[in-house]
Amino acid sequence: MTKEELARMMDTSLIKIDATETELRNFIEKSKKYPFAAVAVDLFYIPLTFKLLKGTGIPIVAPISYPLGGMTTEAKVYQAEYAVKNGAMEMDMSINFAAFWSRDYDTVRKDIEAVVKVADGRIVKAVIYVPEMTDEEKVEIAKIARDAGARFIKTCCGFGCVTKTRDVRVIKEALGDEIKVMVAGGVRTAKQALAMIEAGVDRIASSTPFDILEGVETL
Repeated sequence: MTKEELARMMDTSLIKIDATETELRNFIEKSKKYPFAAVAVDLFYIPLTFKLLKGTGIPIVAPISYPLGGMTTEAKVYQAEYAVKNGAMEMDMSINFAAFWSRDYDTVRKDIEAVVKVADGRIVKAVIYVPEMTDEEKVEIAKIARDAGARFIKTCCGFGCVTKTRDVRVIKEALGDEIKVMVAGGVRTAKQALAMIEAGVDRIASSTPFDILEGVETL
């Protein structure tokens, strides 16, 4: 696998509390050297990122109710509308975890459906939290997300959590290609990225993509 082939399977991101405009500009400039699947930034930075990525073909990902998912559906819809208006082509939407663990699956589904409707054909990824989920819950939420129109399950928000290859296998073995899987959290090297791909992931999210890509030559 070449650097370019791996980059096409990767979302990169600059989403953190202390991200400055200068840091964003430098990050986007560096990201433009690779054919990434997408770049995620905070909602505030979407308009600027849209200008910086113009002509590259790299889509912008908008984080919706990130990372905790506890916003009301109306608030998530507002964020999604803002994202669409300002040029985002994908959305990483944290599910309503409170409703999910309360077994209120209908609320979880309608929450995702509302954002999918605003997305109007754009890719929506339902962000879950595999470290705290049983295998049965991973499969259940993947089915809910699929039925609600999400294109991907994203294994976690990436903040302080680690996804294991078996987490990916559990979902892929249950649903196959019915929904795509994007792994986040714990992929720091090219070797780890390859292991996830072998497990069946369709995309890899990383805030440190350049370190991973540089490691491709050592595989």
